[in-house]
Amino acid sequence: MAVFTKQFASADDYEDWLKNASNRINVLSISNSPQIFGSSMNIPKPGAPVVVKFQTHDKSFAPPRKMSAKAMQYAAVGAAFFALFAYLVAEL
Repeated sequence: MAVFTKQFASADDYEDWLKNASNRINVLSISNSPQIFGSSMNIPKPGAPVVVKFQTHDKSFAPPRKMSAKAMQYAAVGAAFFALFAYLVAEL
């Protein structure tokens, strides 16, 4: 299972996301979690983001890959093709 961290601007955003994802994720930890009515949990600071660390098999929850990672993949494939081309030209 892959482990991810997701940050939410407000507790409402977190609760909406959790409602949609509840059957597909395992929550490992929550920082600045919203207070459940009647519980003894500490109240998070207003405006502080809610940070959730979770694990899942569902790839739709994976954060989007950065362009630099894709650029490195394209560069590696391009270098491999160029090396193959140079080898073939040198042999002929």
